[in-house]
Amino acid sequence: MKKLHILLVSFVAVLLLTGCQQAENTLYVLNWGEYMDQDLVAEFEALHGVTVVYEEVGSNEEMEVKIKSGVTNYDVAFPSDYMIDKLRQQDLLHEIDYDLLTGFDEVSLLPEVSALYEDEAYAPYLVPYFWGTIGIMYNTDTVDEADLTGWDVLFTNDHGYKMGMYDSARDAIASALLYLDEDVNTADETILNNAKQALMDTSYEIFGEDNLKGYVHSGNLDLALVYSGDYFDEMYTAEVDGEAINFAYFVPEKTNVWIDGFVIPTTSQNQTLAHEFINFFLNVDRSVRNADWVGYAPVLTEVYDTMVSDDYGYDYDNYHPQPEGSSRVMYQYISQERFELLNTILNEVKANQ
Repeated sequence: MKKLHILLVSFVAVLLLTGCQQAENTLYVLNWGEYMDQDLVAEFEALHGVTVVYEEVGSNEEMEVKIKSGVTNYDVAFPSDYMIDKLRQQDLLHEIDYDLLTGFDEVSLLPEVSALYEDEAYAPYLVPYFWGTIGIMYNTDTVDEADLTGWDVLFTNDHGYKMGMYDSARDAIASALLYLDEDVNTADETILNNAKQALMDTSYEIFGEDNLKGYVHSGNLDLALVYSGDYFDEMYTAEVDGEAINFAYFVPEKTNVWIDGFVIPTTSQNQTLAHEFINFFLNVDRSVRNADWVGYAPVLTEVYDTMVSDDYGYDYDNYHPQPEGSSRVMYQYISQERFELLNTILNEVKANQ
């Protein structure tokens, strides 16, 4: 019996050791779809002799559910600013150990990015990845650019344009708050009800998401609230397909700016390798390749300067999310009560259309 017990203990120890070795050599990554050059992921695997298990999601909320479930011990994830705030409040994020990020010795964040994210709700928990804005994508064949003076064009039907609104309580209500010159993070119910009324007083052809960009391009909509990434995705596709670009992107002087970041969830079993993964993408050459593949605005000064150079030609209008003289604000999660109120407001607006 004693011999059998020793054998069993030895067998379990081998299993545990094997599991530890597997954990040390495996990195679990949770990211958005088409948001990282997979050739670079393969290079990271080869450089470090590890396996990256790479999983994609379609929303911040799906990312949250997967992290909270604990089914997979994710080491690195890429949520947006407000979700980072929420995950932080739920104690689901490790703080970043900046002493391990030697990549920052060679690069620097754009000053506008630093000013936005250096807040106790964000800075200790993320390394910025890409950034952008919400704005108004419009069909240049049907919209008079003289009408594009601010958010007001999205909150009147007097011009006769067919309009689309983003089917997200956070973004739809934020655009109304910006139109009313209010704080996008307000929890004041009177102000939020004023935003609801502004949405209700306007007729929208459709409440959509990624499909809005295609509707504007095709002329089924004249204008719509979209993310800058949606606009650039549509533009790059049109360029590759050789199509005429009959659409553009208007960003009012004050708008939301989003930052997606590397975070290390508390599920991580391999924080050292997680930091190495972040370091890998802080390298200028790799970050340039990744930015060229993704197509969104990079957060590193050296990378941005390279992307807008003649060699790469990314000096598009609105490529820089915060041009001089503009005003930008990031979403905060605030609270579950506010989150539920925003959803209730949007549902009432949609039922009233």
